Amino acid sequence: MEDLNELKPCPFCGGEAELIREHRKGRALTGSVVRCKNDHCGCRGKWFIVAAEYSSDEKAIEAWNRRVD
Repeated sequence: MEDLNELKPCPFCGGEAELIREHRKGRALTGSVVRCKNDHCGCRGKWFIVAAEYSSDEKAIEAWNRRVD
């Protein structure tokens, strides 16, 4: 089973990734997203809204770590 606390490197530049929780301006929505820490890359994963039925952090990490073979 994959360790959800371990983020794979950025698929484009190989940079370090980070999980962030952010609030969308103008909306009452908070969610989780994984993004590349390299300011010149700008790669971001899918944004997941915090929901009662699942962990948005877990969903964001799963989406980021998914790779096409």
